[in-house]
Amino acid sequence: MLRVLPLFVLLGLLCTAELPTATQAQDNPAKPAPLPDKVTFSEQIGSFVFANCTVCHRPGEAAPFSLMNYNDTRKHARSMLRVMTSRIMPPWQPEPGYGDFRNERRLSGQQIALFKKWIETGFAEGDPAKAPKPPEFASGWVLGKPDLILTMDQAFDVPADGPDIYRNFVLPTGLTEDKWVNAVAFQASAPSVIHHLLYFVDDTGNARKLSGKDGKPGFSGMGFRSTVQLGGWAVGGIPHRLPDGLAYPLVKGSDLVVQTHFHPTGKAEKSKLTLGLYFAPKAPTRTLVAFQVPTAFGLFSNIDIPPGKADFTVKDDFTLPVDVDVVSATPHAHYVGKVLKADAKLPDGKVQPLIWIKDWDFAWQGTYDYKQFVRLPKGTIVRGEVVWDNSADNTRNPNVPPIRITWGEGSNDEMGSVGFRVLPADEKDLPILRNAIRRHVAEAYKTAIKRGDKIDHWLQEFGLKKTVDQPKAPPKPTKEQQSLKFSDLDGKAQQPLLVGGKANVLLFLATECPISNGYSPEIKALVKDFKDQPVRFFAVHPDSDLTPEAARKHAQDYGLSLPVLLDRKHDLVKAVGAKITPEAVVLTAGGAIAYQGRIDDIYPDLGKKRNAPTRRDLREALTDILAGKPVAVPRTEPVGCYIPDLR
Repeated sequence: MLRVLPLFVLLGLLCTAELPTATQAQDNPAKPAPLPDKVTFSEQIGSFVFANCTVCHRPGEAAPFSLMNYNDTRKHARSMLRVMTSRIMPPWQPEPGYGDFRNERRLSGQQIALFKKWIETGFAEGDPAKAPKPPEFASGWVLGKPDLILTMDQAFDVPADGPDIYRNFVLPTGLTEDKWVNAVAFQASAPSVIHHLLYFVDDTGNARKLSGKDGKPGFSGMGFRSTVQLGGWAVGGIPHRLPDGLAYPLVKGSDLVVQTHFHPTGKAEKSKLTLGLYFAPKAPTRTLVAFQVPTAFGLFSNIDIPPGKADFTVKDDFTLPVDVDVVSATPHAHYVGKVLKADAKLPDGKVQPLIWIKDWDFAWQGTYDYKQFVRLPKGTIVRGEVVWDNSADNTRNPNVPPIRITWGEGSNDEMGSVGFRVLPADEKDLPILRNAIRRHVAEAYKTAIKRGDKIDHWLQEFGLKKTVDQPKAPPKPTKEQQSLKFSDLDGKAQQPLLVGGKANVLLFLATECPISNGYSPEIKALVKDFKDQPVRFFAVHPDSDLTPEAARKHAQDYGLSLPVLLDRKHDLVKAVGAKITPEAVVLTAGGAIAYQGRIDDIYPDLGKKRNAPTRRDLREALTDILAGKPVAVPRTEPVGCYIPDLR
């Protein structure tokens, strides 16, 4: 089983809004009804403000002010009208006609016109006795008092500025019997710094072992294997109960792990989370399953968006192996995401719209539950499309001017998919559906590997390993190639492909490649550290335009004291299949290539650099060879500049 599945396929279950009296009206293209002569808060305005705004705009929530009564609304009315008319508020992104969703928060044109007239005619309160009653929340909980409340032992310090922080917090449940979770809600001491939360169950104790190792609450990264994912929350979302008795298992004695995305706001905060769990009265009779198009938030879709590209598009599809009921849709992208769309091509050729967001806004996202489950028959092709706008015209682009953007977890990186939660129509078909989803992920992964996508770094971040066949090693140089002779810059004859000792190391470099030049201190250290060993190092310049004088000056400037060879005809490039500068190739006796790839992993990708490497691949390979052992990791992906083609 491909290990990437549980993390990525289940990761898109963010929460949606559950409003007790949410307005369902949509814009009506027909002629609007005439407005009343007198508009008051009590009779016309309060009802839709309380239904669509108060659930977030109340004490203790992330919204910046409260809308609990007439005075609150009057005070902020002009600002409210502006965001109403621009459709920023209430936050609701799906287009009408592309999915019929529960608890829709789209104000009608008539409601906005009423609000505008109310302002223009003096903010009349009306008869307070006729005013609607503000919604009540039990002890601040939208869904009432939880069945189980868990609180962090210690607050986490969020700095005033700096990069986004991803942190996991472990909360032991202390349960002595198994439960079924129907909903999760949270409260926070500093809600303004939280962008999203994801809730995981861990019944192995692994997360608990990682917590606090760096002296701070929780732990970073995804270095544990969760058992179940219970959904999550993102800005603009409201906790809700799963419909029709659906629930997720929570095993006795397990821990709740909350992955938290902190977004510094300019003010240092201490964040302490309290989680509320709501239990179903009994085990569900049907099992929720999740999949995405494209899968894994686009990790395997070669998301590499050039600066200025306004319509970078990724598409994917998944063929249903059984009849399913679609419960909800969860679109997700980051700042330069623009369009997210999914539909279903039925076996008879008809197309069923599922969801369409024409103008994605990273600030407002959630899961959208269908009013009625959408039945899709076996053989239906669920198609997803994500479009990113990385141009200067995109006002949500965080980079001015635009820069290259690749896949990543950070807000300024990108990812994208439309996720779905579905139920097999017949519970006995659950294994068939799950296996098909695994194959969908595996095929996308294999395609990415064959295409040469650089995803190794992200697999390591999530504790994953490659589980498909690796690219075949390049053939060892022929006897004719091994006999090739070169003159180094000092005029001394060299045969770099003929190994006289334990190993020859070819380091393909480029004078104009900053990453290649940045490795000069490590190259000097390698030459020094292995000088008394039967290892020979060669610097190889494959630039056909490079003169000996320029190569000599480069060696002097960067302190390189190893034989420097000019591979103007790419004889060495062809012999070992080198493609990148810097790239290391280690040959052993007989001409076999024992290691090929990066020098170390300080550069996980172009434009990204760690403070220090976590793997020193070339050193480790040489250590294995000198010890008479096979190289543990014989192939890695180098990061740097492509070797220029011959003129």
